[in-house]
Formats: sequence, C-alpha cells, structure tokens
Amino acid sequence: MGHISALTAWLILAAEVGAVFIILTTAHDPLTVNVGFSILAGITTWSAIPALSEIFLKAGLKGMDLSKRTKHIIPECMGMVAGLIYLVTMFMFIPFPFMTWFTASNDGDHQELKLLTFPNLKLAELLSALLSIQSMVFLGFADDVLDIRWRFKMPLPAIASIPLLMAYWVHLGVTYIVVPIPLRPILGQLIDLGPLYYVYMGMVAIFCTHSINIMAGINGVEVGQSLVIACSIAINDMIFIQSASSGAPAIETHLFSLYFILPFIGVSLGLLIHNWYPSKVFIGDTYCYFAGMTFAVVGILAHYSKTLLLFFIPQIFNFLLSAPQLFRLIPCPRHRVPRYNRQTNLMEPSRVVLDEEEDLEPDFSNSKLDSKLGNRQGVLGRSASSVSLSSAGATAPDADESHTKPSSSAIGESNNLLLTTTTLLQDFRPLKNSKLKRSGWYCVKILETLGLTHVRYDAKTGKRPLEMTNLTILNLILLKTGPISERNLTISVMVVQFCCSMVAFFIRHRLVAFVYDVV
Repeated sequence: MGHISALTAWLILAAEVGAVFIILTTAHDPLTVNVGFSILAGITTWSAIPALSEIFLKAGLKGMDLSKRTKHIIPECMGMVAGLIYLVTMFMFIPFPFMTWFTASNDGDHQELKLLTFPNLKLAELLSALLSIQSMVFLGFADDVLDIRWRFKMPLPAIASIPLLMAYWVHLGVTYIVVPIPLRPILGQLIDLGPLYYVYMGMVAIFCTHSINIMAGINGVEVGQSLVIACSIAINDMIFIQSASSGAPAIETHLFSLYFILPFIGVSLGLLIHNWYPSKVFIGDTYCYFAGMTFAVVGILAHYSKTLLLFFIPQIFNFLLSAPQLFRLIPCPRHRVPRYNRQTNLMEPSRVVLDEEEDLEPDFSNSKLDSKLGNRQGVLGRSASSVSLSSAGATAPDADESHTKPSSSAIGESNNLLLTTTTLLQDFRPLKNSKLKRSGWYCVKILETLGLTHVRYDAKTGKRPLEMTNLTILNLILLKTGPISERNLTISVMVVQFCCSMVAFFIRHRLVAFVYDVV
C-alpha cells in the first residue's frame, strides 16, 4: 500500500471493522448489508492494487504514460483487480437477499412452504447478471492482452448479455413500449416490439460498454465518468424507493439495481485513487467493459433502460461526434487522445491529417469565377440599358428617370449577394483530386460550421483542408477552453457528466409528466 500515516491506517481499520459489524448485525436487511460489503470492496481494491502491481509488471502487463515529462513504466489492466474484487463481493452477497427463507423454521410444513415461495426467478436474475458481468471482465482482460480488433470485439457485449436476456424473458418478457401522449391518437397507447425489443437491449449493452471505452485516454477519465453515472443511478434508485407513489414491483427492481451499483461505486473509488492524475496504474479495457456491462445489467433488469440512456448524454454526444471517423468517412487514427505538449506541460487537441500540401485545382477556379461574374454583370448591364431605353421612349422628356433606371448601388448589392452565394457554394464543393471522399468533405464543412472542430487549410488557396482536430469530446473541450492540464481536463469531463446528469434528472422527474401518464 505504500507509506501511509498511522492515523490513516487506524481509520482504514475502523472502517473495515465497522463494515463487518454492519454485515453481521443487519443480516436481514440486504440493502444495509450491501453497504457494508461496498465499504469492504472499496478498501480491498485500494489496498490490493499496490500489492499486485509488481506481479502485473513481471507478467509484462505494463505501459508508459506518454503525457508526462518524466516517463515511468506503470502496470496496466488493473481494472481486472477491481472487477475480480467486485465479483467476489457480489458472490458473498448472494445469500443475503434470501435470508428470510434460510432462517425460517425447518419443520415439514415450513420447509414445503419455503420451497413453494422461494423467489427462484429473482435468484436467476441475480446469477445471470453476475454471469454477464463476469463474461465482460474476462473478455476485457483478453482484449487488453490480445488486442482484439474492433470488428471482433464490437458484438461481444451483446453475446455476453444473452444470459441476462434469457432471465428477462423468463421473468416478465415484456416487449411493449408506452407511446407518448401526443402520439397516442396515431399509434395507440402501447406498441409491442416483439423480438426487436431484445435486439434493442442487446444494443444497449453494446453502447454502454463501448461508449465508455471510446471516451478514454487520460488519467482518471474512464473511472471518473463511470463514478458520476453510477452515483446518478444510485440517487435515482433511492428516489424511487423513498417515493410514496412507487409500487412494490418498482421498489423491488430499484433495490435490485442498488445491490449492483453500490459495490461498483466502492471498487471504482478504490481504483480512482490510484488512477487519478498522476496515475500510478492504467485500468485497461477491462474496467470499461466491466463498467458498461454493470450499467446495462441494472438498466435492463430494473426496467429503466431509457432513464439509463439519459445518464449517458455525454457519451451519446461523443459517439455522434465521433461517427464520421468511426465509420471512416474521415480518416481515423488508431489513437485520438489529446496531444501532450512537453514544453507547456498542457494537453492540446490532437489532429488527423486529411491531405498533403500540394497544388490541387478546385472546381471553381478564380478565372472561372471572374468569368462567371463578368458574364452576370454584362447581363445585368444589358438589362439595365434596355429598361432605360424603353422607359425613355415611353415617358415625356421632363419625366423623372430615377424611377425607371436602376441605381448603381442596387447593381452593386446584387453583385455582392451573387458573389457571397457563389463563394459559399464553392466552399462546400469538393475539390478535384482531394483525398477526402465527398461524404467526408461535407462532414468536415458541417462540423467546422457548427464549431465542433478546427480545420487547417493549405496556404496557397486557403480552401483545401489539410488537417483537423480529432472528433472526440475531449478534443472539443480543449478546443473551447484552450490548452489545460491533464488533471483539469479530467475534472472538466466529470463536470460535464454531472451537469448532464442534472439535466437527466430534470427530464426524468419533471418534463416526463408532459408525455407520459405514469412517471
């Protein structure tokens, strides 16, 4: 654990003793027991990571932090430690939600009653959820070690969620969605999606897992954003549990969610202490997969997948922003993390090369543009002359010719409008021999117009894009704030995540009343 003060050691020991005392004295209250296990999980994760770091280094699971002036070799894949401690904690917790049946009388009548009333479906949901999380921890570690290609690891969360979906089908199997009030005259009150609903839940598992994985690359950002999401989920669960309007099924499902989220918060806090800037460990893809599947589990089995996606607003925005690069409309480098400036010790937006500095002729050259403008001016001039002559022949010599003859200022304004329109069309028109595809060209122009990226053009014509900032929310924050430290960049991401969670709570508990009957 390194060197810690005597006071810190005593505080840790007191927390461990307190957690064990909570577990032993409140065995019939699963939620309180879960809190005790969560405290133990956090302390164990915090203490186990330094103890296991040397083992990971000897196994070759190590890397260099390139965003520091002093390069140090630190252990990788430490998300595996947090994932394993989480699983062990949940395995030990399994008996406590069913303690009522374990401690009942064992005479004949009561034994038969226990068998008839035991919640087998609840146990099946718990075990299937743990199986899905365990599968993603294993697959994440395999990805860290084997560096699985994206085309192969993309569907892995959907495959790992199959036990989860089977438990969902056995328990309720509800596949309909409630139609918002404004659309009910057209679509009715309910729409049954059938098998498409299971496809949707599989896609939720894929999105939750990979959206955290692509919003990564600096110290503490993966664990930080996951902690904010997890705390938001826990608060949402507590709101429903404490609400007088919540029925017994809603309370049961949100309790189920808390059973999984609280230990996750514990192990994430223990991991964040070592992953915070300056990081002493790398968490690897294992933690991203583990966190994403945990969120998918509670969202699916607790029946609030739409609310879960509200807490993923920054991740959804990051995915939409990254889509042109992810789908290869724009070149996508292997790493899109912000660039470290060694001189200033600050993070700057990283860039991707779009084209090379060479002479390429655009579709509308200056000569062609001048020729077209000259022709248009000639037409306007001839039109003005004909109007003037016809007016002179039809009016008296002392008539006021200013009403029939267009002024030079009107012609100038018309020419300026034509020039502006033609220039805009020229800017959005792909250049000849450009390495960018037509679709990529339009994406670059639209994103630049919206202020979501910065594009550098060639020096000669100023019209051919040579490079642009990579399309991630991390680079966008740096684009708006300017160069900042790695620590402040992580804090900025967590602040954005927190603000979006506040918006999600407002939508879920206030605005939803305008589109649904039951909130």
